[in-house]
Amino acid sequence: MFKIANHLTHASNVRGMLWMTLSGAVFAANYSVIRLLSIDFHVFELVFFRNLFGLLVLSPFLWRLRHEIGKPKRLNLVFFRGVLQTGSSSLWFYGVTVIPLVTATSLMLIEPIIGSILAILFLKERNDPRRWICVIIAMLGALIIIRPGIMEISIGVSFILIAAVMWPSFLLLGKVQSRDENIIIVIAYSSALTVVLSFIPALFFWVTPTLEQFLMLIVLGSIATFAYFCITSAYKAGDVTAVSPFTFMRTIFAASLGYLIFDEIPETWVWFGAIIIVIAASYLAHVEMTDNLHEDPG
Repeated sequence: MFKIANHLTHASNVRGMLWMTLSGAVFAANYSVIRLLSIDFHVFELVFFRNLFGLLVLSPFLWRLRHEIGKPKRLNLVFFRGVLQTGSSSLWFYGVTVIPLVTATSLMLIEPIIGSILAILFLKERNDPRRWICVIIAMLGALIIIRPGIMEISIGVSFILIAAVMWPSFLLLGKVQSRDENIIIVIAYSSALTVVLSFIPALFFWVTPTLEQFLMLIVLGSIATFAYFCITSAYKAGDVTAVSPFTFMRTIFAASLGYLIFDEIPETWVWFGAIIIVIAASYLAHVEMTDNLHEDPG
C-alpha cells in the first residue's frame, strides 16, 4: 500500500512538471503580446484588460460551476492574492517592456527558489536533498544567464526583481486556496479583484482601443488565463519544491520568441545557462519517476 501511494505521489509530481513546462511556453507568448501592446497602452490598462478578458474566457467554465460559486471559504486569501497579482503583474508588465525579453525572464528565475523556500517553511513540504541539488544546479544556470555585477540595475530590472518576490507568494496562496475550492474559481476570484484594483489607476492613462487592438487585448487575456490555469494546475498536482524548478523552462521559450519576433539575439551565456537548467529539470523528473523503484516496499 505504501509503495502504491508513493508511486502516485511521484506520478503527480511529474504531471505538475509537465503543466509547469507548458505554462512556460504560454507565458513566453504572453510576454510577447504584452511587449507589442505596450507601444499603445499603459501597463495599468493592460493589467485591467488582461484580467477582464481573462474572466470572459473563464465564463463558460464558471457557468458550469455556478452552484459551487459563493462566498470564498477563505476571504483573506482572496484579498491578499488579488493585491499580490495586481502588484506583481503591474511591475512585471512594465519591466518586460523596457528590458530585453530573455533578460526579464531570466531575472524571474529567482521566483522558484523563493517559492521552494516558502513551501518548506510554511507548507511543511518534504525537504528532499536531491530536490535542492536540482534547484541549486538550475540556479547556477540562472546566474550564468544573469551574470550579477555585469548587468546594469535599472528601474526595469528592479521592478522585475520585486515582482519575482511577490509572485511566488501569490502562487503559494493559490495552492492553499485550491485545496478547498475548484481551480477555475480560485483563478476567477483573484482575477476579478485584480480587475477592480487595476481599473482605478488605469483611468488616469486610459486609451480607447481600436478594433484591432481590442482583438489583441482579447488574445492577451485568453493566453494569460490559460497560462495561469497551467501553473495553478502544476502546483495543485505536485509539490512546490518538485515543480518550481521547471519555471526555468520559460527562459528558453522567451529567448526563442525574442529572437523570432523582436530580433533579440541572446548571448552565448544565455544558451549555456539554459542547457544547465534543462539538465537539472530533466534529472529532477527522472528522480521523481524512478524513486519508487528503489525504495523498500516494506
